[in-house]
Amino acid sequence: MMKYKLKTGKIGDHIIDAYKGVEQKFTDTFLIEDANSASGYTLKVGAVGESVVGTYQKIEDGVVGTYKKIEKKFADTFLEEADTEE
Repeated sequence: MMKYKLKTGKIGDHIIDAYKGVEQKFTDTFLIEDANSASGYTLKVGAVGESVVGTYQKIEDGVVGTYKKIEKKFADTFLEEADTEE
């Protein structure tokens, strides 16, 4: 089977070039290369973004820490180790 591609012409070529320029500007402004990302890029967060991420991480750590304390207290209060031979 033959493969086909769209004939863009001069106007189409101009539109594609303009789009590529916008895409490159977006990439340069908002993304950084990241070999660990599926897309190969990660969003730049800047100082404000880093502050937000740091604050979120502190909140997440607090919530997880509190949950672990509650879970341990529940386990200590209501659960006991079962005999593995049963």
